Amino acid sequence: MEHPALTHIEKTLAEAYRKEIDQEENVWRSLPFFAATLALQLAAIFQVITRLPPMGTVAGWASAVAMGLTGLLMAVALVLLAACITPRKMQHVADETALLRFAEALIQAEQDESPPGRQISSDGASSLKRKLCEQYAVATEYNRSIRRRRDKLRAYAGLCVLASVMTTLLLVTAASVHYFPRWSNAGGGHGPACEG
Repeated sequence: MEHPALTHIEKTLAEAYRKEIDQEENVWRSLPFFAATLALQLAAIFQVITRLPPMGTVAGWASAVAMGLTGLLMAVALVLLAACITPRKMQHVADETALLRFAEALIQAEQDESPPGRQISSDGASSLKRKLCEQYAVATEYNRSIRRRRDKLRAYAGLCVLASVMTTLLLVTAASVHYFPRWSNAGGGHGPACEG
C-alpha cells in the first residue's frame, strides 16, 4: 500500500511544474506593450527633432539632455528585453516513451522476484511516483530560476521604458516651451510682429 503523502506530493509537484511552464508565456505576452510604447516614443521624437531649440538657450540644453537620456534609456530597455527573451532550454520530465519503459522495467522486475500466484505489490507504482516526483521537483526548480531571471530583466526593462517616457515628455515640453509666444513681447502677446 503506497503512502498517501506520496500521492499528495506527486499532485502538488505536478501542478507546480505545469504552472512554471505556463508562466514562461508571460514574458512573450508583455512584448507588444513594450513595442507599442517604444514606437509611440519614436514617433514623438521624430516630430520634435526638427524643431529643437538652439543650443545656446536653456530649452536647447534641456532638449539635448532629454534626447540623450531618452536614447540611452530606450537602448538599455531593448538590451534588457533581448536578454529577457534569449532562448533558454526549459527542463522537462522524461518523455512518455522513457516513462513507459521505466514502468515496464519495474513491473518485469517485480514479476521476476515474486513467487508464482502471488499478487504484485504496489512497490513498482511507488517507485514510479517517486521517480516522477524527483523529476518534477528538479525541473520545477530549474525552470523557476530561469523565469525569475526573466521576470527581473523584464522589470528592469519596464523601469527603463517608464523613465524614457518621462524623458520623452521632458523633451517635448522643452522643445514646445521655446516656441510658445512670450506674453511680455510687443504685439499683444501674439509673438513678434511680422515685418513686411
